Amino acid sequence: MDSALPPPPDSADACIPPDNNRTSCNAQQHVQSPDRISSLPDGILINILSLMTVREAAVTDVLSTRWRHLWESVDHLILDMHTFGMQVPPNSDNHGNLDFSNSEATTFVRKVNELLSHHKGNKLKEFKVEFPLSSAHASELDRWVAFAVASHAETLTLSLCDEHGRIAIDHREAYFFPLKQFSDVGGCQLHVLSLYECIFETVPANLSGFSCLYSLSLCNVRVVDEVLLSIMSSCNALCYLYLRSCHKLIDLRVSHAQLVNLEVYSCGRLRNISIHAEKLESFSYKGRRVDIEYECVPVLSKLGAYFGILKHTLDLLDNFPNKLKVLTLHFPSRCQVSRILQHNGRFAVLKEITLCIKMRQSWKNSIRIVALILQSAPLVETLNLEVCGNLRPLKMLKIRWPKNFTAASLRTIRIGGFSGESELVHLLLFLLRRSPVLKTLVIRTHQVRHPALRISEIERSKDAALRCNYGREVAQTHLAPNVPATVKLSIM
Repeated sequence: MDSALPPPPDSADACIPPDNNRTSCNAQQHVQSPDRISSLPDGILINILSLMTVREAAVTDVLSTRWRHLWESVDHLILDMHTFGMQVPPNSDNHGNLDFSNSEATTFVRKVNELLSHHKGNKLKEFKVEFPLSSAHASELDRWVAFAVASHAETLTLSLCDEHGRIAIDHREAYFFPLKQFSDVGGCQLHVLSLYECIFETVPANLSGFSCLYSLSLCNVRVVDEVLLSIMSSCNALCYLYLRSCHKLIDLRVSHAQLVNLEVYSCGRLRNISIHAEKLESFSYKGRRVDIEYECVPVLSKLGAYFGILKHTLDLLDNFPNKLKVLTLHFPSRCQVSRILQHNGRFAVLKEITLCIKMRQSWKNSIRIVALILQSAPLVETLNLEVCGNLRPLKMLKIRWPKNFTAASLRTIRIGGFSGESELVHLLLFLLRRSPVLKTLVIRTHQVRHPALRISEIERSKDAALRCNYGREVAQTHLAPNVPATVKLSIM
């Protein structure tokens, strides 16, 4: 085996190595320096190649006769711009340049077709296409989906947008996902289906290809209530359902015996949600105010609510089961203490609370609400705070903390997006004094994606280094000296 891997060619068809560029091992050299990797069974070598991109795996075809064609059996096919070495030219507005977009789409489709013509298509673990395409490429997309079905793919992702969420700009209709290809099929092992920028239409009879599906994720998919309910009825093993920006949904009914996790985000026309799921443990909702009916949710214990308006958020708790163990709330900038305390009974058995806080202005008169919620939830062991705020100099504040407060069960505090906010420093100093069994305090200065905070990429990167450095300095200077020796402090 050659000592060095040749660099990937720069040509447009570099993913498929030409036949005349193959090399063979020198037998004498092999005896002197035995190639132990090449002596491994095909299955192990294919697993190694599956850890690479398809482009990297294809290049190994020229190493020796032993490696020839092995890449054609890799079981993870991730097909995007990076796979084929395609790059958007610097300073080009490809999202507004129709000619450039069409040219790139034509090149991408040709490369995918060429690659799939060489691949053996045996028991794929994952098949993913990520590129801005539309109904103009329906025939090719249909063939790729058929390839995934014939290859018994376990995970199928069709993301018809780029990595930044930009879609095709040719003003064509979105792609109609071919449900008929999953009708009356045998041996289909599809476990995970994720679709972005597609359309669901009529559901065919005997959707047997979804019988093993346990995770369904739909983002910007045009699907009406009846069609979604029909699809769910064909997914006997469905455990996870994720719906985002599905604006055709109006009266959503979720009825499934095996469903464990349900997430519904930003479905703009939604009015009602009714849930009948005996095994549902977790439900998260983000969007406009809707009527939610918990018809049958005997083990539901985790709730995530992101309305942006405290009244709407807490209204979601009115009919919520008393077994609530984990609560995630989008914390608005102005709060009504009385509304929260009315739900004291609902918080009685909580074990974990996550609060998402946008600190765009002074929180001097609102930060005490965190302590009041903890006071209403005496069994809480973990408090998570995800923060997005403005960088402001540290200053002293006079805050009226609740009297006779003790977080008797609180063992862990995690705070993310900490930028040295005065209100958070005062809150943490207060909790450090009033949490007798606290064991862990984690302060993370980096901001992360969270469905409740809507942090844009520009906002996330703006002054990121300055924020992190300032947050770490404040934590080290003002918090670390006040942390008891029994508490493990981590500042990241």
